[in-house]
Amino acid sequence: MDMAGVDTYLDVGQVAEIFGLSVATIRKWVLTGYIPYKKIGRAVRFSTMEIQDWAKSKSVSPAKTQVRRHDGGGK
Repeated sequence: MDMAGVDTYLDVGQVAEIFGLSVATIRKWVLTGYIPYKKIGRAVRFSTMEIQDWAKSKSVSPAKTQVRRHDGGGK
């Protein structure tokens, strides 16, 4: 059987470890609907594909900052 393209699922602890957050934070995100998840029976699971897409959508580009030059003139 070819398993290419088959999604895998993570539990709350695995997602917390991946993002370097506490399990409590991930659980709060689940309760508020902030993070995509699936209910499989009573278990909360996270699709690796959905979590990757979600994380990419949350990334922030560095703000383009305008550099001001000060020439020292005061007139």
